Amino acid sequence: MKMDRKSKSKKLKNTNKNIPAKKRSIPKIKFCMISYEGNKDFAKLTQKTLKKDWGYSSTIYWGYKIDRDKYQQNNVLFEGVKDKMLSSMVKHNGPIYYIEDDIRFLEDPLKIPRKDVVWSVYRRGKLTNKPPHNVITGSQAIYFSTKAVKALKKHMMDRKKGIHIDSYFSEFIRQNPQLTFQQMTPSMGYEETHESLIDPNRSWKKVK
Repeated sequence: MKMDRKSKSKKLKNTNKNIPAKKRSIPKIKFCMISYEGNKDFAKLTQKTLKKDWGYSSTIYWGYKIDRDKYQQNNVLFEGVKDKMLSSMVKHNGPIYYIEDDIRFLEDPLKIPRKDVVWSVYRRGKLTNKPPHNVITGSQAIYFSTKAVKALKKHMMDRKKGIHIDSYFSEFIRQNPQLTFQQMTPSMGYEETHESLIDPNRSWKKVK
């Protein structure tokens, strides 16, 4: 029996078993990845993996490299997001999925509740802990609604000094109680180990 072109096309699109047959639709969502030029190959591998495994395209923004002067371990991602990514997030005028260049999802990234902010992939911690431990460590993937992106721009631009990006996002959520929030438990993914200037202790495996 000869397969018509439409059926053949549909069959080819569903060859990867990880890609949901019917992905959740979030209008105008954009996946934004932060990295730096020295990590270009690994960032592009992550970009390809997201597309291959789950069918989502992403845009890479090239931030800064640690220079032990202006850009240090504790502020380099904050400054990169603020200077290189934030304006595009706002200009998109839709929901944003912030991802880091080492993200690997274990399930559909959009299989999340309808909240303004959804912290889907992290290492540990929770905002419901008592201060000063009410911080989530690891900002590998966070969903922001259009409303949350607008609030993020104001909050980030008003902050005078950069801090660790996961500490910053935790602060942003705590200081914007008008936004609905949910932390996925357990985390929906993990960090793929690679050489890292930000966290040398997690740099045991080189990308082949």
